[in-house]
Amino acid sequence: MKKTLIAITLVAGLALTGCGKKADTVTTPTESATPTPTATLSNAFGSPITVGPGITVTISEPTTFVPGTFASNYLPGQAANVFSATLKNESGSEIDPSTFSLVASSGSNTCTDVLDGDNGISGAPTEPIATASEVTFKFAIGCDATSGQPLHIDITIGSNTAALDGTVA
Repeated sequence: MKKTLIAITLVAGLALTGCGKKADTVTTPTESATPTPTATLSNAFGSPITVGPGITVTISEPTTFVPGTFASNYLPGQAANVFSATLKNESGSEIDPSTFSLVASSGSNTCTDVLDGDNGISGAPTEPIATASEVTFKFAIGCDATSGQPLHIDITIGSNTAALDGTVA
């Protein structure tokens, strides 16, 4: 009886905390829960994309990679793509990293962010991005898609947004 009560308490506690469950969507602090992209650029990988006054993001062409054993959020069978991104801030004010997000999808399938320390993929910056500076980082995604299928990336910084369309590598 005591073991059953402990098991029920443990299960209830995990259910209430949502332990192990990843939210389907991520909302960053913005003026609107669904910001409207300022522009959607097709096949502009490798070119600077303006995301607000004085702020540009350059995202490299996607390339395939093999996630390491300890990579998070990757499921076998997904298309794993890695990118290099450069965020340049000439806006005149510091960028709060909690307002920056990259959200990818392929058709109707949402792609997940893959973090993989073994491959040097640690995601977006976590420190403020000073004015008159730039930061380069690697990010990766896992998509329920195959090579050549559509790839859409929404870029958000504060209430400023842009989008990029291309194909899964």
